Amino acid sequence: MSSQHVRRDRRSVERESETTDVGVADELFDLDVAMLYFDPHPAHRGFAEAIGADLIDYREHSAGPLSGTVADDVVNGLRLPNYDVCLVEGSVPLYAALVGRAVTDTTVVYLCADHGLYHVGSDDFVGTSFVKSLVGRFGVPAIRRVADWGIDGVVAVSDFAADFTADIVGPRTPVRVAHPYIDESVQPELEATDPDLESTVAVAVGRPEPYKGFDLLVEAWSTVRERHPEAELHLVGAGHPDSYGDAAGVEVHGYVDSLAESFSNASLYVQPSRMDAFPVSSLEAMCAGLPALVTDTVGTRSEVERVDPSMVVEATPSALASGVVDYFDRPVAERRRLSETARERGVRFDEATRLDAFRASFFEVIDEIRHTEPTQFESAIGAVRSVQSR
Repeated sequence: MSSQHVRRDRRSVERESETTDVGVADELFDLDVAMLYFDPHPAHRGFAEAIGADLIDYREHSAGPLSGTVADDVVNGLRLPNYDVCLVEGSVPLYAALVGRAVTDTTVVYLCADHGLYHVGSDDFVGTSFVKSLVGRFGVPAIRRVADWGIDGVVAVSDFAADFTADIVGPRTPVRVAHPYIDESVQPELEATDPDLESTVAVAVGRPEPYKGFDLLVEAWSTVRERHPEAELHLVGAGHPDSYGDAAGVEVHGYVDSLAESFSNASLYVQPSRMDAFPVSSLEAMCAGLPALVTDTVGTRSEVERVDPSMVVEATPSALASGVVDYFDRPVAERRRLSETARERGVRFDEATRLDAFRASFFEVIDEIRHTEPTQFESAIGAVRSVQSR
């Protein structure tokens, strides 16, 4: 067995969860679960551990001369072990999972944690090349029929992700929401952070992927400086083009060891994504007391709206510039109020609470798929509803 296919002792998971209400679900449902992954986010690894899932690289087996093509997905899909449930992390491994679904009786639960199915069939669709080719060849209705057949349930990382996925999988497929979390090793440092709320400094964190929209924010900065000539934008994350630093007021920092330090020098966090399922970096900023400005195609808008609805803007340079300027125009007292509210929202995304919520959502989906008695999972379902209503 390769190092990429990790078997876990399910009994240890049950012991870990005995102290939680949602642990009842682990004991009642003796399921053999795998998580099919591409490049697992740490929170998604935590999700897998919370339900005792084995980790399987969706391209563990090579297709030989056809390696690197869709043939890899077919080969790996045909060789998937016959688990009771396959949790599929994001859209990239989805085709391999559907191949496996066709030749086994595995229940497929899609962990919608990326934008792969966002705006399928529209001009601005930016999903995987394989899904694009299917849309081009067979059309959106065919994709919806395949999804209705092959995806038995969905756990989405945000309401935003749940909405665009539900449009593809159809009304018969159960969909639940379970948010990722802030790593417990960094949360205490974030909670102790004191941002410089008197400054006109904004920070943005992430990889320079097109969907992250950093180019939009850099383009917006010249407009911001027309109103606030001393305004600074700090971009944190490896791989950002050096050319971003040529724009007046923009500094490129690359990878940093401590986000808390970057947050402490700023008064505003900006998430300029064209689409983003639920970027944890914006939660980390809020946990550090940094108000966040996000676009309306970002999953964390649900949290930012509860701080101040005006901090959610369109994903355009002009809207981003307007949002930043509006915030920098606010008096420090108002910024402090927003900071306190942002921190209150951010600290809610602790690891233990969100793992319990994911476990509950996962078993609620399985419960609905298998039409078992609802009372069997009353504790699990009650727990997730309690967490999500906070």
